[in-house]
Amino acid sequence: MTTPTVRPGIAERLSQMIRIPTVSAELDERGSAPFEEFVTLIAELYPLTHEKLTLERHTDFGLLFHWQGTGAAPDRPVVLMAHYDVVPVDESDAWTHPPFAGVIADGSVYGRGALDDKGPLIVVLEAVENLLADGFVPPQDVYLSFGGNEETYGRAAEEIARVLRGRGIVPWLVLDEGGAVVDAPLPFVPGRAAMIGVGEKGVMT
Repeated sequence: MTTPTVRPGIAERLSQMIRIPTVSAELDERGSAPFEEFVTLIAELYPLTHEKLTLERHTDFGLLFHWQGTGAAPDRPVVLMAHYDVVPVDESDAWTHPPFAGVIADGSVYGRGALDDKGPLIVVLEAVENLLADGFVPPQDVYLSFGGNEETYGRAAEEIARVLRGRGIVPWLVLDEGGAVVDAPLPFVPGRAAMIGVGEKGVMT
């Protein structure tokens, strides 16, 4: 049995991502340059993913990667989702470290987006890159759907969903961001627990 490939340096890679201020609500002030810089960065950090998977751009902010499977499970396509935009920074908040510094300290990476949602995004990319390095090919097609305007109700994810639907792709599983692993998340749940969301919040008036 071979040992699966695990690349060191995930904290440093997440730090690099955090240092790019992809604040979708401040697009008018910052422009699209930070978002393009982020797209360029992940291409540099994950060369196998960009070599082996097909990448399509949908709207200005949607990235859709296609990992073609062996065909052993053609009726079970999987969609792994995340977003690379973040919410604005409130300068009145007491930050342990500057929000866009990507400081690595005490075994953690600090900064805006570490949890929501560059942390989950990097986990997906790390897993794919490591599996590719091991020569793994999934039995079904896998799609990585990354949006850059989720925090502003942008259309990137909506357009990607429309494209998949138009191609007759019905996902067997869609995995998006969820809750963090926290201590005692509910009064009746002692200890550390991972909160798993099984629905999407909406709006009611």
